[in-house]
Amino acid sequence: MKRQLILPGLLAMVLCAGLGCSTSTAQRLNRLDLGMSQGQVKKILGDDYIAGASMTDTNGSRLQMWEYTDKKTQETYRVYFKDGQLAQWGTRSDLDFPVLNLPK
Repeated sequence: MKRQLILPGLLAMVLCAGLGCSTSTAQRLNRLDLGMSQGQVKKILGDDYIAGASMTDTNGSRLQMWEYTDKKTQETYRVYFKDGQLAQWGTRSDLDFPVLNLPK
């Protein structure tokens, strides 16, 4: 009986590895929440990103922008951090380097 349960599970794992079962970037974005750390965002979206911009604003806050590209759709998403906390995210076409405001 155990053999009957193990074989389909192994087959599913092999198929997923071979065919590239993965969650789209757009679906993973739904798991983000304002104020998350950069580490938390990496756990959800992965570390296959491009650090697209970094600056310090007039108040001395450190602003960073990462870009993720969905491998299937080629859509690019931007993730913005203020002082290491997630402040904004969305599609590349929707966002420029904004004035980032986090709730206090």
